[in-house]
Amino acid sequence: MSSTITVIPTKNTNVTFGDIVNLSEKYINSSLNSIGLKKKVKLQVRILDYNEITNEEVYLKIDVTEVFEWEKNQLLIFSIEGVSGEIKTDMDVIFDSETDPADPWWKLTIYKEATKTVANIEEKFAKAKKVNKSWFLHRSDYNDAEINNCCAVISVAIAELTAGLISSTDQNLGYGQYFVEKEEFLKFYLQPKVAQESTPIISKKEMKHTTTGFWNKLKRLFF
Repeated sequence: MSSTITVIPTKNTNVTFGDIVNLSEKYINSSLNSIGLKKKVKLQVRILDYNEITNEEVYLKIDVTEVFEWEKNQLLIFSIEGVSGEIKTDMDVIFDSETDPADPWWKLTIYKEATKTVANIEEKFAKAKKVNKSWFLHRSDYNDAEINNCCAVISVAIAELTAGLISSTDQNLGYGQYFVEKEEFLKFYLQPKVAQESTPIISKKEMKHTTTGFWNKLKRLFF
């Protein structure tokens, strides 16, 4: 799977850290409970701050009631209590007049050309312009099923709370979509075999994906 998932919001700029953590935990733990497992997954969230003057990195605590935003010299870190690995989350604006003064929304121009299945894409991108944000979730460990799947669930929680579109290109599967809505993203991300058989743009390369218990537990939440 891709190591990075991108989310572009189209509304609700007041979503908080707590909103996202709570919805993500609800989805994950509801899935585990549905198959009789009482163990709770607890997400931890911190800010990694880089001080350019001292050249030091410091972890900062987060007030979960605050709006889901942070500074350019910072990264948001999601982790799972008791699990190694982490999800580093970066934030940026879409508007970029420095790279292309003639078309400061050039990123959306590229996204539109590569997005194939989202209905009313012009309307959604017009709303995305008003919000002018994008988030990038980078998972640290390709082989950690918990981190991989929680990265997907957190991305879906962010997208649900902000009416966002999700992108996750995949080099192994040759997934050709740029941005999709959360339902299609989940079908691809948590059921890659189904997506491979039903979507012509998926390559025919051999697919290898984990069949760990946690993988299948998370799938049950959505399918």
